[in-house]
Amino acid sequence: MPHPTQIVSSLADSDRLALYARVVGAGSGGLPAEEVRADGPRGLGNLARLAEAGLVREDGDRVVCVPEAFSAALAQNRPVRRDPVDALFHDGRLTALPAKRELRGRVFARITERFFAPGATYTEKQVNAALRSCWDDHSAMRRHLVDEGYLARDDGGGAYRVADS
Repeated sequence: MPHPTQIVSSLADSDRLALYARVVGAGSGGLPAEEVRADGPRGLGNLARLAEAGLVREDGDRVVCVPEAFSAALAQNRPVRRDPVDALFHDGRLTALPAKRELRGRVFARITERFFAPGATYTEKQVNAALRSCWDDHSAMRRHLVDEGYLARDDGGGAYRVADS
């Protein structure tokens, strides 16, 4: 199936657009192919371009519209949905801390999974070094991770670990 830009491009020429309008206007029975051939080489070229884009097809002695070409091209070329958390990181660094609580939580989860292994114990210095690599205010990020329950700190404040789920 052609890309949506190919479909748009094929309809950008006024003669091709007029031919396509004639085919659509002819209804489900289509337009007699001899009408298109009567337009000469230009008409045949326009027909070929519309057929290449999947907008029309020849059905016996008729030229018929293929309306599903639009939805098929869009479905095949639909952009891949990205995780919105991915958009907040550039070159491994967090560019902004989102205001929405749910998205912030997903950012904190991503950082925790990326830097800290469950069951391991980390010193404050190790936690700071890891967080500094992705966020300038490492101490604020450390507090967020502890306050939101992603990291647990021992009573003395010197050891950290991934919090139990």
